[in-house]
Amino acid sequence: MARIWLLALGMFAIGTDLFIVSGLLPSVAGELGLSTAAAGQTVTVFAITYAVAAPVLAGVTARVDRRTLLVAVLAVFAAGNALSAVAPSYAVLLISRVVAGAGAALYASTASAVAAGVTAPERRGRALAVVYAGMTTAIALGVPLGSAIGEVASWRWAFGFVTLLALATLAGLWPSLPSVPGRGPAGIRRRLAAVRIRRAPAALLTTLLWVVGTFTVYTYLGAALDRAGQVGAAQRPWLLLLFGAGSFAGVMAGGRLADRVGPAAGPAGSIGLLAVVLAALAPALHSAAGTAVALAVWGLVHWCSFPLIQHRLLTIGGDDGDMLLALNNSAVYLGQTVAGAVGGLLAGAGRLGSLPWAGAGFEVLALLALAAGARRTVNSPRSVPDRAVPESARRTRHGAGG
Repeated sequence: MARIWLLALGMFAIGTDLFIVSGLLPSVAGELGLSTAAAGQTVTVFAITYAVAAPVLAGVTARVDRRTLLVAVLAVFAAGNALSAVAPSYAVLLISRVVAGAGAALYASTASAVAAGVTAPERRGRALAVVYAGMTTAIALGVPLGSAIGEVASWRWAFGFVTLLALATLAGLWPSLPSVPGRGPAGIRRRLAAVRIRRAPAALLTTLLWVVGTFTVYTYLGAALDRAGQVGAAQRPWLLLLFGAGSFAGVMAGGRLADRVGPAAGPAGSIGLLAVVLAALAPALHSAAGTAVALAVWGLVHWCSFPLIQHRLLTIGGDDGDMLLALNNSAVYLGQTVAGAVGGLLAGAGRLGSLPWAGAGFEVLALLALAAGARRTVNSPRSVPDRAVPESARRTRHGAGG
């Protein structure tokens, strides 16, 4: 299990890098002589690279041994952050964020697939949860710690901190992780064709809508808290810490649930509960205590869904499960982009109080997408093509048939 926690350390580094930049934008803009909007493009570049690179690089590197690949992409990710730390100009900083985003994208999908592959099937959900516990821990601890480093020293040292995390993960994984063969000689076009597996489009749409639901609210949470007027600036770090603590508990609970419930029932239950929680957030923001409880529960329920969704994708994808995980990462980032636009429209129209209701509405749409995929399975007995069935299951099925 120690190597699974090492994979989680890499996700902690990626999560810290992902969320840390927003708090450092004023310092970056001041030192490099940029507007805040221009500095914010470093976040956009990282996110777009992550979304586009995840499926493309997963296809290109399909034949590479997974241990070798993880070490290589950690080195790329570390190099990108090291370049960010010493970037002498805006152009170099943007390039460094592209490099870091590419490394992060491939690490996230590969680490999940490796964790599932080196773990017994009955513990696969928990392994996925541990890996993404690194991401939720970054929300709770990594971002405040990185921001504190930036405040005390410089934003450059914050990127240096992420570099050290990546290198520590690399040093731990290389001797401890066994060789894990790649998935064979399939080219990128063949790998991207995994999206045509029955139920995969509905599953990916479910992820996208699930992300839109939460991030429509989370992206503009500060503005929503200002409007409610019940939480001061000094209390907000503690509220975000509560969200992060709830997120950690949620992802671990989701991993255990994934090993115990059906691949459709688990996500359906957690996403349905998330819709209720987001709807309840609207009245909860009118008191400090209500806000604290709501944010903790929100983090718990949202992140509980993630290992359940990933476990479902691995079940649907079979031998192409790692490709679906990469596509799922793209769906996550596309969802965050859509959420920013939707939330921005509501905020611009003076409808900040409607954000939780909009988020709940998108969760209902996610449930409908999930139900559509499940219904297609019921109506189509040959719902998963042979190539999507894991090799072990295929051998068992053929043996049973004589």
